[in-house]
Amino acid sequence: MVEGSKPEDRLARACRLVGLFQYHFALIEKKIDQGVIKLLDLDARAGLIVTGSVDFAKKVNFVRTVASQQARNEKHRKLGEDTCKGVFDINDDRQIVIHSSFEPAPNGGVQFKRTVAKQGRVRAYDEVWREKKFDDQYTKMKKLADDLDKLIAVIKPVPTVGHIQWLTANDLVPVRVDPVGSKKPDR
Repeated sequence: MVEGSKPEDRLARACRLVGLFQYHFALIEKKIDQGVIKLLDLDARAGLIVTGSVDFAKKVNFVRTVASQQARNEKHRKLGEDTCKGVFDINDDRQIVIHSSFEPAPNGGVQFKRTVAKQGRVRAYDEVWREKKFDDQYTKMKKLADDLDKLIAVIKPVPTVGHIQWLTANDLVPVRVDPVGSKKPDR
């Protein structure tokens, strides 16, 4: 147990560390959303609808793919690839922070506990993050946020190629669907 600290003080410190992690990660997701909105040339309202409807990994992959396709040189390609890889790496750590129960660790820091059932296997995770690990994570996320700003500055909206044809109800061909288990009509 950390000497000289009351249990409620240790809990408040653990909650502060976890909360700061989530704060910094939310800034990263906001930057990814800004990239998606720019690439799709969306207005603010449509941007919120689209980014709120797409999961995090798909948004990062979209930014990563377009950044790679639009890279004017190796420096820009590397910026996009390294930044998006870093975002995925920090997201792996976010999975621990967000999907685990946590409490103050006996010797300081935060103890995360999580059970994951996947592909027929069950694993129990019990991991302690010291304050230095949190500080290192905050530093990484601040750098990623800066790198995302640089990446967003060099990417451009994805151009629409060709003509977009909108279908109306009159364009649809009716299809007859027999209910499951129904008998075919006699001929």
